[in-house]
Amino acid sequence: MKKWLPLLCLLFLSTPLTASSGDPYSSEFLAIFFLILGAIFGGFLAKKVNQPPVLGELIIGIVVGTVLYQMNDRVAISIRHISEIEHIIEHDHEGLSWEENVESSVAHLDVRPEVKEKLINVLENSDYAKFAQHARYALLFSSIGVILLLFMVGLETKTTEMLGMGRPALIVAVVGVVFPFIFGYLITLVLMPEVSNNTAIFVGATLGATSIGITARVFKDSNALHLKESKLVLGAAVIDDILGLILLAVVTGIVTSGAFNLSELLIILAKAIGFLVVIYLFERYLIRKSIDIFAKFAGKRTFLFFPVALLMLLAWTADAIGLATIVGAFAAGMVIQEKYFENVKLPHQDIEDLVGPIEEIFAPIFFVMMGFQVDVTAFLDVDIILMGLGITAVAILGKVLAGFFTRRGYNKWLVGVGLIPRGEVGIIFASIGRASGVLDDRLFAVVILVVILTTLLTPPMLNKLIKAENAKIALRKA
Repeated sequence: MKKWLPLLCLLFLSTPLTASSGDPYSSEFLAIFFLILGAIFGGFLAKKVNQPPVLGELIIGIVVGTVLYQMNDRVAISIRHISEIEHIIEHDHEGLSWEENVESSVAHLDVRPEVKEKLINVLENSDYAKFAQHARYALLFSSIGVILLLFMVGLETKTTEMLGMGRPALIVAVVGVVFPFIFGYLITLVLMPEVSNNTAIFVGATLGATSIGITARVFKDSNALHLKESKLVLGAAVIDDILGLILLAVVTGIVTSGAFNLSELLIILAKAIGFLVVIYLFERYLIRKSIDIFAKFAGKRTFLFFPVALLMLLAWTADAIGLATIVGAFAAGMVIQEKYFENVKLPHQDIEDLVGPIEEIFAPIFFVMMGFQVDVTAFLDVDIILMGLGITAVAILGKVLAGFFTRRGYNKWLVGVGLIPRGEVGIIFASIGRASGVLDDRLFAVVILVVILTTLLTPPMLNKLIKAENAKIALRKA
């Protein structure tokens, strides 16, 4: 890695300015190449140490992004500070030269002096618009990846199954969202009293959801999917995701409005629940008719085009009514079922096989790009490390306590530990918080640290509990 990293960084550094007289987007093609290459390499290293690929993709993004950022690569700087750059570009003061406007705007930003210097270096360059454009394209690829990821998660979560998860899974899921939210909110205010109430609320919200993918992988690799605890955990994790998305929608709305207001809260909550209800009614009464009409024009391609078109439409709709795009993406996956396409698909086709490869390309780009935006210098601050460890502790505690709310006869520790990993869900929430401005570089780094620690700690803890539970079962049978 040490041998090849400088070369990879140098090539990546040169990509934005290599476009010649040909296609104006050729630089983006090369950037995608390196993003995919980085994702593959990161995933490969993670698998070598028995960790989920998402962790390797995130870390490779952190490493390469940090190197480029410290080398003052203008695109890497633009990616990390795109919101500040766009704010300055959009608010050009009349009567001032561009340089004066930049220096005046940057001076009022609440960032470190070295960051201000980097922003001035980017914006006072004659090609600053190109750097911002390259950053937007990279983040667009990342956004496509995250909505495809949530769409695929939604495909595994059917509305009928969700409604039939049962009372035990529902109780565990609700407690598993409420406890981490409260704990996260309180510890943020205790450890960082200077942050706003909205920021503390958002940090709490990021701890609510569970990464069903990581937990499911551990259960599968340990041949433990037959355990009643694993079925309960996976059922609760599904409900966790839905509750987490609703909580995210509410919290994002509160942050956007700028203050907590009961009437605003009720409106946002009504939007989130109303949106999911409308999607459920659409699935029940209109989706077959919609597919039949669509098929008259698309023919056999309906099986691919309709799900992707619905994904894009619902992602836009969710954003238009004030919710996160990922809520719409998840809802699109949740209502799509193969039985609705019986007349327009080939016998060997299934949706995962068609849409899955697209998601496999773009989702890793999202995690690499999230790594790009992590400021590792924040980890040199002892207060940030303590903050990360404190939030990780309550993130674990909240989920473990949820396990103790399950019914008698279940291994409560196994259920609780199974809900701990945040994984891709925590990264998605953190990305939304950073984009909205509620999480600064330090808190974004804290949330990423929580994701990394919960992802690393869960598999060995879960494996140990699974072995103990299997030993108990074998003993009872003997």
